[in-house]
Amino acid sequence: MSDAQSEIRDHNQQQNKPTKSSSSSFSIFLSLFSGSLRIFFQNKNILLSILLFLALPLSFLLFSLSLSSRPLKRHIFHLESVALLTSTSFESRHLLRESREESISLLCLKLFYSFPSSIFSLLTFISAVHVASVSPPHRPSFLSTAAAIGLSWKRVVVTSLCSYTLFILYIQLPQLLAATLRNHPRVSLPILVIGSGLEVHLMGVLGLGLVVSALEEKFGWEAIRIGSVLMAGRRYFWWFVTCMLVGVSGWIGNRFEKLTEGEEYVKSAVWTVFMGWETAALLWFYGVLVIWSSIVTTIFYSYCKKRGQYGC
Repeated sequence: MSDAQSEIRDHNQQQNKPTKSSSSSFSIFLSLFSGSLRIFFQNKNILLSILLFLALPLSFLLFSLSLSSRPLKRHIFHLESVALLTSTSFESRHLLRESREESISLLCLKLFYSFPSSIFSLLTFISAVHVASVSPPHRPSFLSTAAAIGLSWKRVVVTSLCSYTLFILYIQLPQLLAATLRNHPRVSLPILVIGSGLEVHLMGVLGLGLVVSALEEKFGWEAIRIGSVLMAGRRYFWWFVTCMLVGVSGWIGNRFEKLTEGEEYVKSAVWTVFMGWETAALLWFYGVLVIWSSIVTTIFYSYCKKRGQYGC
């Protein structure tokens, strides 16, 4: 009789696992966003300062790069398209040479923006992570935030370089496979879809790895490995949250391109473009999104630590 009751109990537990898992994921989802809102309101003064002095300059630099590089990208695309259609090899080589020169100019422009953007991104990330990691009754301050930046910026820089290298190497693989099988659309399309899904997963792992390097004495590949371990049991859930953040960021970028599509915007000064209320709103929205995504990632990191999923 006891064996039968044990079997029935085990069967009921197995049936209840999906429900518990789904309800648990939903409760975590609510806690992530309710917790991020609570952190915003509890630390509105310091977060507003981070937004004004760090996140908004970062948004302005990224949007300015998008606007400034657009004519070069269009010109490069036009030159390469004409070079493929030209009838003489001499003209084709001339056009491709001009395209390479324009590509070098585009690379120099990106490098010009990359250094200040990287600094503002680093400071924004560490500051937001520090604010989100401080538990009540303690409250973050400007001094504690500055101290957190001084203690962790080297670890975050090393982890960022490793993350960037891994990400660049990975995104080449699906594109290479799709290009190789471009004559077989039934195969190349699934490769691109699966590759995009895995790319979002990798972004989630790398984001957690950066939080690990900001809050622990870990950096580089070790921090990324710990970030992957932290996701154990919640990979699909964190993939969904990362998809949402990437989707909102992509919508902002696409909306900005549509608003500044005309030639009058491309030829205008950058400050003139951002005088419009819609572009200015997107600028602010992106700055808030940068801070919010860092806070959400930190909350998820704290949840995984409390759940004891730190299997190192």
